[in-house]
Amino acid sequence: QHLTPSHARHQSRPPLTLTPTMPETMEITAAAKSGDGTVVNVGIKMEGSFQCPDCRQKFESDKAKQLHWKFIHDPNRHQED
Repeated sequence: QHLTPSHARHQSRPPLTLTPTMPETMEITAAAKSGDGTVVNVGIKMEGSFQCPDCRQKFESDKAKQLHWKFIHDPNRHQED
């Protein structure tokens, strides 16, 4: 015998089925793109006028570069493990 909770016996909805779907096309903005197609530059933004002094990453604005440095390279920033 199959037992179901009492609240489930009174529902008339069909069972929920989830089917993941992927968009037919995905648009990626230029700001989100990185690299130049080579393995050595995977994840490195190649375009940008503001070069990080501590790595090869480039940025479109000085503010973006400063934020990157603060969260990635700043030795005084407290980091929790």
